Amino acid sequence: MRGMSMKHLGLLAALALAVFPVTDAAASSGKIYRWVDENGVVHFGDAIPPQYSKERHDVVDERGVRTAVNEERVTEPVQSDRDRALLATYGNVAEIEDVRDRRTGYLDAQNDVARDRLEGLKTRRQELEGNPNAMNELATVTQRIGEYEAEIARRNQEIERIRGDFDADIRRFRELKGLPEPAAPAPPQ
Repeated sequence: MRGMSMKHLGLLAALALAVFPVTDAAASSGKIYRWVDENGVVHFGDAIPPQYSKERHDVVDERGVRTAVNEERVTEPVQSDRDRALLATYGNVAEIEDVRDRRTGYLDAQNDVARDRLEGLKTRRQELEGNPNAMNELATVTQRIGEYEAEIARRNQEIERIRGDFDADIRRFRELKGLPEPAAPAPPQ
């Protein structure tokens, strides 16, 4: 090599670069690795240190697409049209709770009106009891009281059914999104 001219040395270097690229495997594949060490410090590099390879880390490809590796998956995969609809309809648990509260709130408002009417009917029944001239009206008022009580009970069952359905949707949404269950409230002291 001592007698080689600069021209020949340059050609040899160009040939070597063409045959043996001076890039490492990660750079040639266009991947960048992202990992977090035991101190919580985020690192980026063209290779992941062996001690972090079994831990959760991300790989960013040449297009910028980030893929999680060794990510713990406790969620169940989307299995049904219902799951897909749930994920497409709601962005978070609060949205599900808002819809649930609006639906049950409408029924609660109807029950409030019915309870007010029921109290008026009960008051009227007390006024009519013992009056022999008001037997027909008393029978009608008593019948209406039974109807309002049945209507309120029916709405309460519907409210409980709606709450149960939405609670099941919230649990499934949390499973699909991998969200933790909320902490149970502390008992009163």
